[in-house]
Amino acid sequence: MKKHVILLSLTVLVLSALLFSFTAGAVTLGDVDGDNIVSVLDATMIQKHLASILTLSAEQKQAGMVENGKTISVIDATLIQKKLASIIDHFPVQDLIPPTEETTIAPTQPATEKEEVTKVSEKVDIYFSNNKNWTTVNAYLFSSVTGENASAWPGSAMKLHTTNTYGEKIYKMTVDVSKFDRVIFNNGSAQTTDTPVTKASSGYFIMAQQGKKLVAGVYPYGQNNEGSIKTIQMEYAKGYNKNVYIWTPEGYNAEDKTKKYSVLYMCDGQNLFDLTIPRSAENEWECDESVLSLMQNGGDGVIVVGIDNSNSKRDSELTPNLGKVSAIAQSYGSYENGTGTYYADFVVHKVVPYIEENYNTNSIRGIAGSSSGGIEAFYIGIENMEMFRYIGALSPAFVLYDEDVWSTYLNQKNFTGDTPRIYIYNGKGDALEKELYKNAVNMVKWLKDAGYDENKIFTAEDADATHNELFWALYFPEMLSFGLDV
Repeated sequence: MKKHVILLSLTVLVLSALLFSFTAGAVTLGDVDGDNIVSVLDATMIQKHLASILTLSAEQKQAGMVENGKTISVIDATLIQKKLASIIDHFPVQDLIPPTEETTIAPTQPATEKEEVTKVSEKVDIYFSNNKNWTTVNAYLFSSVTGENASAWPGSAMKLHTTNTYGEKIYKMTVDVSKFDRVIFNNGSAQTTDTPVTKASSGYFIMAQQGKKLVAGVYPYGQNNEGSIKTIQMEYAKGYNKNVYIWTPEGYNAEDKTKKYSVLYMCDGQNLFDLTIPRSAENEWECDESVLSLMQNGGDGVIVVGIDNSNSKRDSELTPNLGKVSAIAQSYGSYENGTGTYYADFVVHKVVPYIEENYNTNSIRGIAGSSSGGIEAFYIGIENMEMFRYIGALSPAFVLYDEDVWSTYLNQKNFTGDTPRIYIYNGKGDALEKELYKNAVNMVKWLKDAGYDENKIFTAEDADATHNELFWALYFPEMLSFGLDV
């Protein structure tokens, strides 16, 4: 994440009878350890100081007092974590400091390749294609984290923007996604389910009916080019090959070696994108639409690679053999002695090297999937933490193993170094999602208990969501935005 922090070189400021004291040397707010980078380690140092595990110097305390500049507390540690997670865009103490000639902007620290992701504006334009011919289109915006809403129900009326080639009226609204991450489109009575709005969001329309509510589909507003897809076959096991689907976004030029792309590897590659399926289809993730929307909002392009699941062999291939499977798993079928380790080796040692030898890539990699693909993506990411920047586990089949197996597995890992960001999503709209939901929630606790940095874990849930691509497509943009940390 690229950050701009205020470099203070002030001596004494009196604000509403509050005295702030800074050393003569420059102090970067939030940079407690003095390494010129604001990171989770700075929040950890504050927590250790408060627990009397270590003692901060006067200068370190000055850097850590990001709430009010007067005292250091656990609130300061929390605020640093929130800024790293882009929940806030600046520290509260900065609102108390009047501008002076001595206040300057610190130069951005040179980023390693792993950090080279274009920062996207916090405000994005979203568009709603009124394919239901509502008289009025309202957008009810709220935060899934705080519950805060932009305005009372039914929200604010969206502004008419244009009419598309289908004869549908297009409505527009600008959303500050740092404050509001959910929207419900409605006409005052009919309404959509809670719909994520992110930096990888652009266009929406009504896709399907879900009970008494409607479900939105996503598309990259104003873009006609859908990128390019190529299918190759790679030897997986003796006797058969796997299809690997490689999608490159609009603008990708194999000859331009100066422009590098991050890569997202996806399990269950068959249902990620289908450029021939009409816009109303409900059986794909719409990965291409989300990447194109992110690019439209100023983000970098992403190459998406889907790995075939071999259909009848899927349950075995996408199940890591961690130990005795749960009783619930046995009731769903035979998951004993899964071959997920072989699948992981295929991805890490064959697919990734091929992509990086033949495409213009940087070192930013993600791994994601849903259901069995979700547990396998999680396993691949945890087994290869140095390789992947983020993991996406949507409706993951963590239920295949009970707590004792998971705890034994996770506690064997060393989570003190640079670990991937983990996005876990689950619905609760049908029996299978409810069954999977239990261990999706439990996994967060098990990770924390094993020493995983909770600031690198993001969870989302949807009470209406059922176990299918319709909802995975809705939450894919949020997973992508969190994973890339844009």
